[in-house]
Amino acid sequence: MADRVFQFRLRSDHPAPDRQTEALVVEFLNAEGQWEPQDPTLTTPGFRLFLLSLVLCQHFYLVANAREMELPLHRVEGEIKVTTGEDWILTAFQGDFRISLDPAASPDDRAKADAAALDHIRQRMALCPVSRNLPGSVQKLTSLCLSEGRVPA
Repeated sequence: MADRVFQFRLRSDHPAPDRQTEALVVEFLNAEGQWEPQDPTLTTPGFRLFLLSLVLCQHFYLVANAREMELPLHRVEGEIKVTTGEDWILTAFQGDFRISLDPAASPDDRAKADAAALDHIRQRMALCPVSRNLPGSVQKLTSLCLSEGRVPA
């Protein structure tokens, strides 16, 4: 049985002072190996809408929890890979997310994005309603790190 793999990537900006999502871009890797911007409509294939809802739910929970913790979020980037069996039933979800902090934020504000904070956000992302409605047999792996190239303390 051949697996099907669906890949997405996303990027969003979160300017001060409220860190609301701006300029959210989601792209899908098409069969030709080209990244295709997603602007879903009622004619978008239903399964792709389902996958987009999973991607967007993860992003929403990441941003909402970062804002709740008052992290000086500047940008979110992510790569998402969803695997199904030949029968289109999901078998695995892997989301790798990176956040950039506002370079203009104070050192104290930037220090809020420590390992415990990122782990808390990652755990909360698992509670997104779309993720929670996936069957228990689906392997779910989500990572979250700072894109500044350092592991938080």
